[in-house]
Amino acid sequence: MNRDIFEPFRHTHGQWNFCLLVPFGLLGVVATRRPGLVAGFSLLLPAAIETTQALAPIGRACDTSDFVANGAGGLAGTALGALVIVFLRGTPLPRGTARKGLIATGIATALMGAVLYASADLVVMNHTVAPPATSAQKAAIDQRLRDAFGGAYRVTGYSVTTTGFEDAATVTAYFGNGMAELSWPDQWDFTVQIMSATDEPSGAFSVPGAAAGAAAAKRPVGDKEAVLIARAYADRFAPWGTRNAKVEVARPDDGGLPGWVVSWRRYEGEVVLPHRFDVRIDEEGRVSELTERKVADPQLPPVRVTEGEAWKTFAKSFPERADAIEEKPDPILSAQFRDGEWRVDWLLVATTSTGSLEAAVDATDGSIHDPAEIPLARNSEVP
Repeated sequence: MNRDIFEPFRHTHGQWNFCLLVPFGLLGVVATRRPGLVAGFSLLLPAAIETTQALAPIGRACDTSDFVANGAGGLAGTALGALVIVFLRGTPLPRGTARKGLIATGIATALMGAVLYASADLVVMNHTVAPPATSAQKAAIDQRLRDAFGGAYRVTGYSVTTTGFEDAATVTAYFGNGMAELSWPDQWDFTVQIMSATDEPSGAFSVPGAAAGAAAAKRPVGDKEAVLIARAYADRFAPWGTRNAKVEVARPDDGGLPGWVVSWRRYEGEVVLPHRFDVRIDEEGRVSELTERKVADPQLPPVRVTEGEAWKTFAKSFPERADAIEEKPDPILSAQFRDGEWRVDWLLVATTSTGSLEAAVDATDGSIHDPAEIPLARNSEVP
């Protein structure tokens, strides 16, 4: 269910759905000379289409936006037909037949409503079609991209992806061989991915001065050189990212291009704070990916739930799988933004022969959140 009733009329898909049923309403009135009956059918037909899409295994979605557009088109055609028959002679459909048709329409509508209520999950959304990027969104992501790379890349296009449930969205900017994404409206999360290319500015970003002296060689040969290049980048473009943060470096085996991921994290005791700053250095010594979570250190509630208590709560959420657990890696205490406030969660993962069990346990009140069983197929590499 789309809260924005007028959204379909602002997009081509909805406009075509409107036009689709205009002939149905017009010709129906001309044929029957019963506008009331045709108006009922003009609403019944799109309702039947959406009900079928919701319940039949045909790979289609049910959307109130389509019903609104189709129904409005049918009613507009009905109104147009009512004007046309004023100037045309003809015999209307018998009144009794029209009455039976309207009764049948009401019964069918009630039955479809009951079936949908019993069989389908209703999801209320603010939007079902992503709106175009606003000037404020474009300006915000342009500025973050300039700050991150000193104006080396020129944006050629934008898009917006919305979850539909809230006002939250992701703004995407496209440039050369890369793309940047910014969370909206909080603007906390900013990521950049640059595909491999030989020529700049389309290729990965060469850090000014990173090839000289204490920084590193152009081609890093190990973790130390990768960290030096990443630090040279941070010192010039994002000094906030490394301040009071611990650095880690790894060679990820994620199927991407070879290289190093250098990460900085901030901690409050053992709790990982929301701050995040990751720089991926390729084997040429250039920045190919960037991940920022620029969030001020929040005030966190106290940790009252021990690791052992968290595991007990975890086990209660998977009573039929507890005996199948093979390994329990050390959990992480992490600051998480949930329901409009910052909490501290134990992030727990347990592996089984068929996959993994995952959940978050609130370290203050012991409540469990987002328990899930992840099949092995989702964790394994696809050749």
